[in-house]
This record gives sequence, structure tokens and C-alpha cells, in this order.
Amino acid sequence: MLNILSFILFYILCTMVIVGYGQLGKVLIFSNNKSINEIGIIGLFGYLFLYFISSTIHFFSNFSNILVTVIFTLGFFSFIFFLLNKKFEKNSIRYFAIILILFLPFAIIAEPNEDFFFYYQPYINYLQSTKIIFGIVNINNTLAFSTNSLYDILVLFNFNSKFNNGFSVPISIFYIFFISFLSETITKKFNFFNFIILFLSIVSFSKLRDFGTSIPPQLLLIIIICLTYALLTEGFKQELLTKIFSLLTLAIILRFNSIIILPLIIIIITIFYKHIFSYLTNNKKTIIFLFLVSTLFIFKNIIHSGCLIYPVSTLCFEEVSWSSNIKVTEQKYYKLQSDSKGWPYYAKEEFKIKDKFVWQNLNKEKFYSYNNYSKTSPLFWSKYWIKDPNYKKIVNLLIISILVLLILTIKNKSKIYIHFINQKNTILFLILIFIITFFWFYLSPQMRYGGYFCIIALFATIITILTKILNSKYRFMNLLFLIVIAISYVGIKNINRISEDIYKDKFVNFPWPNNPKLYKNLDYDIFNKDGVFYNKRLRTNKLVFDNGNQAILMCGDIDFPCIPDGKEICLGDRKILNSYIFYSKNKNEDKCYEFMNKNILY
Repeated sequence: MLNILSFILFYILCTMVIVGYGQLGKVLIFSNNKSINEIGIIGLFGYLFLYFISSTIHFFSNFSNILVTVIFTLGFFSFIFFLLNKKFEKNSIRYFAIILILFLPFAIIAEPNEDFFFYYQPYINYLQSTKIIFGIVNINNTLAFSTNSLYDILVLFNFNSKFNNGFSVPISIFYIFFISFLSETITKKFNFFNFIILFLSIVSFSKLRDFGTSIPPQLLLIIIICLTYALLTEGFKQELLTKIFSLLTLAIILRFNSIIILPLIIIIITIFYKHIFSYLTNNKKTIIFLFLVSTLFIFKNIIHSGCLIYPVSTLCFEEVSWSSNIKVTEQKYYKLQSDSKGWPYYAKEEFKIKDKFVWQNLNKEKFYSYNNYSKTSPLFWSKYWIKDPNYKKIVNLLIISILVLLILTIKNKSKIYIHFINQKNTILFLILIFIITFFWFYLSPQMRYGGYFCIIALFATIITILTKILNSKYRFMNLLFLIVIAISYVGIKNINRISEDIYKDKFVNFPWPNNPKLYKNLDYDIFNKDGVFYNKRLRTNKLVFDNGNQAILMCGDIDFPCIPDGKEICLGDRKILNSYIFYSKNKNEDKCYEFMNKNILY
């Protein structure tokens, strides 16, 4: 019972801290946008403000328990201060509280996303161990991915041994802010497009374990689409533009491929160009803040890897002494892009491979290795992409969308009249959504790489247009039925999952997520290079992506610096300059490349 109470307490406290920093950011930075009162948006502002605080601090310090406790406490008292001074709308607080309670089962998971122990927990260990390191990519390249940015925020909630496994809570709250914002906008002024977006989002994002770092930026892009739709229906409002620019900045920081939405942003700026200059003039603090946050993000990437964005080799500065091994970086990028287009299924077919994963860069005559496969035509790779079960998620959303249209045709007495964007803007909006979806499909056609955003936005737009053609009045009971079904589906699914996990004894410390302990001289040992001690992860049965003779070893809770077995051949040379640690490229670049080419994801 004590564990359950501590989990609920942490759940509530995290929410208060994030909202506290969001409101503080609104007062200090977004002061010209006083009409921004939705708790959902304020909460998302909180994540952006916390990223700014975290990234700034890490240039000068590690994140000790004392420092994190101070930051957490300040956020809590900020919330209390603004609450006592009645800075939050009562209705907004009520809506949010209801959603927070309804989605509590969603936040309880036994096992985290499978990438957590490979990428994110080692990154948190790095943040807690030392201030920023130049060339962290030359210790372990998994620490250099810009997608780690979410954990630059989450480290600020990792301040007590009791709450060390609470990483799932701030991510679930991110989703709740998303749900809260859409719900509040619909109840204030009903918007059919937003309603369909909300419904499709709830049924699509029903499992927290699937979130990782890929879903939060897509949630932001979905909100941006809704805000853009509002601009086209309601006309220019500066608070809408502030929300779009702020959420776009956060989305790109969390995952750089969020730039796929830029065609839409460019068109919006073009349409409302007469208002843009006055907006920039009247919102200087907002623009300066967003510029500073973006600059911190870019600088941190360059310091970590010598690249603007890792592992995009064309954005790397090879002449920088601490930059990554450019050949390894290039292969890693090709591998990730090719895998999204079905390369593993192509390789399995050509080489008769029965292993679950294909990590090695295979070659033979008339065969496309992954560095060439990504450049082939969609007419070629689509037949292998379709073998990936990923496409079924698109089919499921299509079926659900058709069912939504059928349910909306059922007649009853109560009706709601809805405003639509005009025909010209409707066509433009649909074309832009198609363009964005095309870019996604052509570049990285996986749902986790922006697919949910594209498909949900596309289907919601089509449903809205078709419903407008058929009838511009909607039955209240039909809409209520849809949203009750969606929330019930998520609630029942998560309660059943929790019950099953308890029955199978999957929880070590219910309701906290599990965090397997790795032991010295069993799961890892220590080696010395140039007077510096490193932890080397060994192959055991714990925290391993097993693939027969090959395996990816996860560092998990092993203290920083941790290097998987064999990867020490890529370890760079270490030096200290003005109290900052620098790791230059390993002099044996070819040996490192030869090792990594056998498993470029290692």
C-alpha cells in the first residue's frame, strides 16, 4: 500500500512541478499571451522551460540529488504560488484533474520501453555523473543521439532513491497534457476536426510502453496541426502562433525529424505574412527565448558528437577533434533509414536468414547493402516494407476511421452545428497534409518516425471533409458515444494489462516500473585505459537483445562510463582542458569501423 501511495504522490507532484514551471515560463517569457490559459499548453510549456534549465545547467554541472531536489522543490512552490494567486482557470483545472485520474492506469507499467536500458538510462547516468563532455560519442555513440533530449528533462525528476524508477510518470503526464488540451478546446468551442484528432489519438496511443522518445514529439505535431486548423477557421491570433512556434521548437528538440511539418508552417507564414512582422515586434521575449533554446540544443549536439544532428553524417564537422568516426556515423544513418523501409526483410529473403534481427551489413552481387538500399525507389522497397507488421497500424486506423464515419451517420434528435474552413483553405490544408505524409513515407516510413502524426492528421482531415459534404450537423450522442468508447478502451486495456502482469508476477515493486540490477564481475567488469577506469558490459542473460551468435548488450544501471564488450576498440583518447573532458576520435578508425560494420546499431 505504501508503494501505491508513493506512486500516486509522485504522479501528482510531477504534474504540479511541470505546470509550475510552465506558468513561470508563461509569466517570464510569454507575457504578451495572457489568453493562453489551457493547463495542457501550460504543461507543455513547462517541458520546454525545463529543457532550457536542464541544458543550461549541464554546461556547468552534473545533476546531483541535491540540485535536482532544489529544482523540483522550486517547481512545486511555483505551482502553489500561482494556484493561491488564482492564475489558473477553475474549469481548466477541473478538466485536467478528471483526465489525470482517468489515465492513472496508463502510467503504471512493469517493463519500460525496450530502448530505455540501452539508450536512456545510460544517458541519465551520464547526466548525473559529470557536466557536459566534448565527444561523448567517442565513449559510447548511443549517448550522442539528439533523441536523448527528452531525458535532459526527465533527469530533473530522478532525485530520490524511492523515485528512481519513476521515469514513466513524466512521460505519461506529457500525454495527459496533450489529451487535456484537445479536450478543453473542444468543450470551450466545439471543433469537429479536433474531436476526430482526439478520438484517433486516444485509440492509437493506448500503451505507455510503446512511447519511448518517438511519441511525445508526434503529440506536439498533432497539436500544431489542430492549431493550424484553428488559424484557418478563426483567423490570425497571436497566441495561436505563439503556441505553434513554441511546440514546434520542443518537437524538433525531442526528435529532429519533426521538421517534416515545415511545409505547413511555411504556408501559414505566407498566408499571414502581413501579421508576422507585428507579431515578431510584439513578442520579442518569446522569439529570443525560442532562439536561445534552439541554440542550446544545437551546441549540445555539436559538443556531444561534432554534428548538428547525430547521426546525420552530412551535418557533421569532421575537422573537429572530438567529432564522431564519420564512416561509422554514415553507416548508422543508412542502417536506420534502410530498416525503416524493410531492409531486414529483404536481407532475410536474399540470404535465407532465420534470425530475428539482421545487424550485419551484408553484401553479394546484385544485392543492395543497407547503405545502398535506402537510395532505391519506393517501387522496389515497398514490397519489403509491407512485410513489416508496422503497416497494420495504418490499416487499423483506416478501419477505425471508416467506423467513425458510419457511426456519425446514425440519426438522433440532438444536433451540433459546426463551422468549417472555407473550400479554398480546405483544399490547401488537405494538399499540405498529403505532402507531409509523402515526405514521411519517402524518407522514413515507420509509425514511430512521424507516421502516427501523418496518418492521424490525414484521416482526420478526410473524415472532416467527407462529413462536411454529407452533413454539417453532428449528433451529440454519437460524438459522446465515440469518446466514451475510446476512453473505456484505453482504461480497460490498461487495467487488464496491469492485472495480467500482477498475476504473472512481473512487477518487482508494484506499481513502479522494474529496473534490473546489473552486478560487478558478473554482468560487467572494469578495465583501465590511460589511468581512467571504465565499466565494460559483459554478455549475460540480463538486458540483452539476443540474436543467436550476436547480441546487443545494454548498460542499464551500470555507472557511467559504461561500454558494451568489444566496443572499447572505438574508445577515443581522453584529455582535460579548462576542467572540461574531451574525447577525440580513436586513432584506429578503420578497426572501429570494421567492428561496428558487423553490427552498426551496437
